[in-house]
Amino acid sequence: MYFKRLGALISLLALASFPLYASMISFLVVETGLSSEGSAGEYSALWEDGLMSAFFDAGHIVSNGHILRLEKNPSKVFPDEVEDDYYEAAAGGADYFVIALLEYKSQNGKYRPSGISVRVFNIESTDLVYQQNFAAGTGASLKEESTNAREAARAIIPHLKDR
Repeated sequence: MYFKRLGALISLLALASFPLYASMISFLVVETGLSSEGSAGEYSALWEDGLMSAFFDAGHIVSNGHILRLEKNPSKVFPDEVEDDYYEAAAGGADYFVIALLEYKSQNGKYRPSGISVRVFNIESTDLVYQQNFAAGTGASLKEESTNAREAARAIIPHLKDR
């Protein structure tokens, strides 16, 4: 009985000695290329959910802002239109701010994403930590598209640990 308690205590102390740190990450999906009456369908929410789920599964704390729609792709790496969401994330204690620019194209009268640019910014310095473009709208089904979103997030996650 004594050895079981001692073993449990040593195991608990060993686990407590490892530093545990989870980054808080705020996501913002920005739709571009849609007309004011154009519908994005489920793709924007699907990509937002896929990205956030993968980061959450990796142990990060995640939050999101409302999906933002812009007429055209912004020319700046950090668009002026996202500043309010950035400051809100900073006030909420986020460590990173992720902008997912989902570009839509019209195909036979329906809008479908043609690509996504994921940009990760450090909240403290506003520096661009990482950026990568991914194919979007290529999944044969919404389930496959969700898998693509999660795989994109998994490709980004290791770069946060480098910073």
